[in-house]
Amino acid sequence: MKITVLYNEVTQIENGNLQDLLADQDTVKTAKEISTALISLGYDVTLFCVDEVSVKKLTKNYPTDLFFNNAFGIGNIVKSESQLAKIIEMTGIPFTGATAKNIVLTTDKKATKNLLLKSNLPTPKIGGKKFPLFVKPIGEDCSLGITQTSVVQNNQELKNKIKELKKLYGGNVLVEEYIDGRELNVTVVGNNNSLKVLPISEIIFTQNFPGKYHIVDFDSKWKEDSKYYSQSQGMCPAILDDSVKKHIEEIAKKAFLVTKCRHFARVDMRLDRKNSPWILEVNANPGIGKGDGIIRSAKAAGFTYESFLDFLVQLAVK
Repeated sequence: MKITVLYNEVTQIENGNLQDLLADQDTVKTAKEISTALISLGYDVTLFCVDEVSVKKLTKNYPTDLFFNNAFGIGNIVKSESQLAKIIEMTGIPFTGATAKNIVLTTDKKATKNLLLKSNLPTPKIGGKKFPLFVKPIGEDCSLGITQTSVVQNNQELKNKIKELKKLYGGNVLVEEYIDGRELNVTVVGNNNSLKVLPISEIIFTQNFPGKYHIVDFDSKWKEDSKYYSQSQGMCPAILDDSVKKHIEEIAKKAFLVTKCRHFARVDMRLDRKNSPWILEVNANPGIGKGDGIIRSAKAAGFTYESFLDFLVQLAVK
């Protein structure tokens, strides 16, 4: 089988901080890891860098049996992830991961939250006058724009954070209840009603974590030379009571279905002090590099990196 691994390389940014490029550069590394793994399985693999020119080659006549989509946009074009997915769909060639409609929904945090609420799934309330509140960009992912000051305790802090994020990222911001508790990553794999939840992963914040709030901010996720990163590491499986674990799994499956995810997705949750889970976000196209949370859960389920990627390939070509 011929597999084309798609990725994009961002060399400049229009919005945000220059450090945000760390998240984009990780895409290139992951694409190489995917390619190496698939080659070891015997697949005929080609790496394809999607940019403003090369994207025109992605037509129904492109010589491949499957697109393994690890691209999060088209070159440096801002917020073009769904546009690329639509182009891939139009080729009629099977591909892994999220559809264009799925990406449009899940990259709009407010729209996703409203759908979750409509579906009676637990998610922090939008707005509110009771502090603390949590403030984040409405259309960013990968912890972009998230810092310790994302948790605000009064109106002045709220105004300052909204002003800061609008200046950096443009557009609207999302203000929601802040849920104090444990940080969980719940990976769901499969299609439609044939779904499986992999072992739940938890981000453990040590006693030496320098932040006041135990949140996965940008430094915790990307700055490997910082204490925020070294003192907040993933553990899988998370230690949970069976009843709590089953409840989380059911909620994650429902979130996967109502947001129309396919193949794989990561549902990020907080577990509050009363052991009640709250959905923070649904990531329909999460990173699957060797060091990513989904792979941590896959390995806890008995997969190797290679066998998990093969599993995704088989889901895509069914």
